[in-house]
Amino acid sequence: MAEEERNYEEEAVAQGYNPDYDGPNKVDAKTFVEKGEKIAAIAVKDRGVLRDKVEQLEGKVESLTESNREFGKYHKKTIEAQRKANATRIGELEAELAQAVTDGDGQAYTRTRAEINDLKTELPQLSDEQANAQAWDKLATQWVSENQWYNTNPTLATFADGLQERVVAEGYNGQAYFTELTRRVKEAFPDDFKNPNRSNANSVEDGGQISTGDSKEHTYANLPADAKKACDGFVKEGFMTREDYVAEYEFEE
Repeated sequence: MAEEERNYEEEAVAQGYNPDYDGPNKVDAKTFVEKGEKIAAIAVKDRGVLRDKVEQLEGKVESLTESNREFGKYHKKTIEAQRKANATRIGELEAELAQAVTDGDGQAYTRTRAEINDLKTELPQLSDEQANAQAWDKLATQWVSENQWYNTNPTLATFADGLQERVVAEGYNGQAYFTELTRRVKEAFPDDFKNPNRSNANSVEDGGQISTGDSKEHTYANLPADAKKACDGFVKEGFMTREDYVAEYEFEE
């Protein structure tokens, strides 16, 4: 639209211009419209500049984050390498220390002991979280090696796994946790920890008759012996009712 054809009065009024205003700083309709257009253009430009700056800043933050991440990986690898090298050297020095004792060489003993102490001081220390994790892994590995039933008896292992959160919630940790976990499993399944040559008398009901029951009925009485033990253990610990266990158990048809 050509400039002479524009109705500045109408445009100005639409933008809030008051033609009846006669106070200070009064401007005509054309000036009002043109001033508004300039302000709008500047605002658009400023928004564009601001957007570019924000994008640049976001790029720098992302780059810095990635750099920190990579440095963290590098630093961790460096520390691990140093720990490994120091540990290897300490092992060698301890052998030299033992030889110095055997040889009665006091100077060699003193020198070797000092070097060992220096290496241990230089050895990067683990954070509390790392130290706790390592201690826990060591206890867990030892516990599994001493309780092979966890690897060989799925029923006991499942029961033990179900106890974990409860035992922790009750405040047991470290060695106390594993001791309490073992105690509860043995308490719930005492027969599994008796002499393997124990009598089969429990499979015979009063009167000397073996209970057969109706194999088609999905009842507690028709559960296999190991399933009954598992059910009793779960019920005792409050995980589920006997009825719930029977309902979920897959009977052989």
